[in-house]
Amino acid sequence: MKNIRIFRISLLLATALTVGSCEKALDTEPFDKISEDVVWSTKANAETFIFSTYGIMNNLAGGPSTDARTTNLLAFDGEYNGPATVFNERVDRNADYGFNNWGAIRRCNMIITKVAKSPGISEEDKKALIAEGKFLRAMSYYSVARNIGRIVWIDRVLGPDDDMMLPSTGSPAESYEHIIKDLEDAVKDLPATKDRGRANKYTAAAMLSEVCLQALAYQNYPQAPNIDASNPLLEKAIQYANLVINEGGYTLESDYGSMFNDINPNSSEIIFAIYRKAINTASHNTPMQNMVPNMSNDQIKRGNGSPLLNSQIRIFEAWVQHGPTQNLAQDYLVIDKANPNLALPWDQTSQYKEAVDEMASIPTSLIPQANGEASVQSGVIKPGSSETVWTLTNMGRDARWSASILSDSSAQFYGETLTMGVQGNASRWLKMNGYAYYQSLSNMYWRKGIYNNVSPRIYVGIPTDYHYVITRLGRVYLNLAEAYLLKGDLTNALAAFNQTRTVHGKLPASTAITIAEAWEDYKRERRVDLTLENDYYWSLLRWGRYGGAANHGNAPGGTIPELTEVPRVIDISKNRKAYSIVEGSFFGANNVRIFDPSRRYLMPIAQSYLDRNAAFGPQNPGW
Repeated sequence: MKNIRIFRISLLLATALTVGSCEKALDTEPFDKISEDVVWSTKANAETFIFSTYGIMNNLAGGPSTDARTTNLLAFDGEYNGPATVFNERVDRNADYGFNNWGAIRRCNMIITKVAKSPGISEEDKKALIAEGKFLRAMSYYSVARNIGRIVWIDRVLGPDDDMMLPSTGSPAESYEHIIKDLEDAVKDLPATKDRGRANKYTAAAMLSEVCLQALAYQNYPQAPNIDASNPLLEKAIQYANLVINEGGYTLESDYGSMFNDINPNSSEIIFAIYRKAINTASHNTPMQNMVPNMSNDQIKRGNGSPLLNSQIRIFEAWVQHGPTQNLAQDYLVIDKANPNLALPWDQTSQYKEAVDEMASIPTSLIPQANGEASVQSGVIKPGSSETVWTLTNMGRDARWSASILSDSSAQFYGETLTMGVQGNASRWLKMNGYAYYQSLSNMYWRKGIYNNVSPRIYVGIPTDYHYVITRLGRVYLNLAEAYLLKGDLTNALAAFNQTRTVHGKLPASTAITIAEAWEDYKRERRVDLTLENDYYWSLLRWGRYGGAANHGNAPGGTIPELTEVPRVIDISKNRKAYSIVEGSFFGANNVRIFDPSRRYLMPIAQSYLDRNAAFGPQNPGW
């Protein structure tokens, strides 16, 4: 497989230009530009322009991204500010959520138009390059449609004589019609060749399987969508998911975590990823900088923490801004000891019920409690039990747990053992008590998306490769499962999402016997499999639009409980014999979670655009 490295490069410096073309360009004036006839004269030159247009895909990348609008993570400082305006319902109609993507669309239209007219590119190559332009155009519009619903559809290169007062689409449904048409054209004409960082027909098909679900959810907006088993969008979602599964040659990764770090960035499960190289990428250019703590032995000693760190250098000196919540952790199931064919939340297993007394009081000498925080659940290991909170939360747990989250005494991380219980060396209490600042508020840190080989440490200016997984086979299986659930096909839905549950999670298959039970298992499965992949927020909106079993029995377009729940944190005593789950404001207004269904399913078109061009309107409902 080839490695297409996606960089932000200027056309002048692009290395893909042929030597002869470069000489011609440099023999003419002006010397700081390359003429269009050179750019579009050959396939290689055109590809240079295309490669530099792939920045469009950054809008779909993960990291904290839209997960920060949910209780997947607990954020503070800079990572908190933007998402908090959304979940606190402080967004107003002047907010700009990306309506203006017209520069990116112009580049896509130039690819489509100029390639078609090029005398130096073969007809076969033209088909593939034009399809690539349509794929990128669809992806740019998709990032707008998910946020705002309506787009300004432009399918040609505009010139000085064109009317620039263009209208927006009349509805989200119309927006998605354009996006789906572009993606279907891309599936038809893109090659099957797998070049890393570059779209092929299966990339387009994978995205189609998801776009069709999103389009279905926003049919008839703001009225309820038509969730009918025979809806053509469901058929398309299934068709394109099966195309990828049956013909793409991709396989599910048995070592789940390896897909997201240096161990296996080229996993056969990955359908499309953005690849960055160390030559122009440093730790602080990646999400890792805000996922790793900043701590020293002096700070640990002042907080009476242990163990001390072994490294001869300050191995942890990043700026952690967010960590996983107990809300998310709760969805990583544990295999029941009494019935190994059953996987349950850790506090519902037979081993938990036998070992824990939830009525016992816990002295503050074991687990302190901060002002403004309230315990919502607690427990103490019963006398005589050999269990600990650690064994109950780790033994037999979903394999994605340790691959995604660093919890108390997880496997070594950069040569160190991190302890996150009370008086641990990386607990939130170092921050709460003022001994250290950049500590996770949740007593957990992210493992997913953290490279193991950044040398000597993850720190400002330290070069590193990095990649963002945009879509993969597991995601396609989950899209397929959702389509079957909407059709009421329990058998095929279970078969689809049990793929990720058993291969990635190493869990027994779901035993759901009703559609409602299957929806519950599916939603949990999608959450843990795609966490930090810019999915959960959009999926919650989609499920809320469906209503019914997809959203706790609520009417379509109703309140989404997951977006009104507040984040939770688990504190574990030093001896691991007691725990307390707490809620609080957590250095901000993290406990203010509001969802206004009259407007939050779509963000506003920034009012400044409407003021300049009334044809962009009307404003989205509720704004």
